[in-house]
Amino acid sequence: MKNLSLALNAVLTIAVIILFYLHFSGQPSTETAETAQETEVAETAVSEEPPARDMTGAIGYINVDSLQTNYKLYKELIDQLKARESRYEKELNAKSAALEKKFIEFQKAAPTMTQFEGQTKQKELMEEEQKLYKMRDEFAVKFQEEEAKLNEKFQKKVKDFIKNFNQEKGFDIVIGASRLGNVVLDYNETIDISNDVISGLNKLYDEENAPAAPKENK
Repeated sequence: MKNLSLALNAVLTIAVIILFYLHFSGQPSTETAETAQETEVAETAVSEEPPARDMTGAIGYINVDSLQTNYKLYKELIDQLKARESRYEKELNAKSAALEKKFIEFQKAAPTMTQFEGQTKQKELMEEEQKLYKMRDEFAVKFQEEEAKLNEKFQKKVKDFIKNFNQEKGFDIVIGASRLGNVVLDYNETIDISNDVISGLNKLYDEENAPAAPKENK
């Protein structure tokens, strides 16, 4: 907040200089040749300032929660994800139930097995269990990849539409707002003040970190 205030102060200083020039350039001309020359220099300095941007732009607001609730494509993609999740769960549950049944049967038959038979069967079941864990992890990774792909499809569809939509409507900024936060979906590049802010901050940084002037020996 402190740095932002200092940067804004720099902008206000420029505004004061411009107002100072506008005020005195409208007065009757009674200056001496020297004063007239100074005024001419001031005019040249002001004319070199970049034209002020119009910051009174129109803002479009999109309720992202409402968009997700009512957009047909979003519902379709969610249904696809749920279907895949359900398919993975069913396959895992079926294999898990089958393995559990084998463990129960092994426990019942263990007393009648030789030590070698018991160890062999136990090793076999443990290997099946490890395969099941591996399948579970693979399904989790695969589901995350599919989720990311569908999410990318959803975002691209929305952003592309908004970009085309905004060419007609002419909003300077389109904001998507949700319970999780806000995001800029589209904006007019002419109102981008990034370079101005960066320049102001760097200037402020240089001023704050300039080496102190050496003290004069008395």
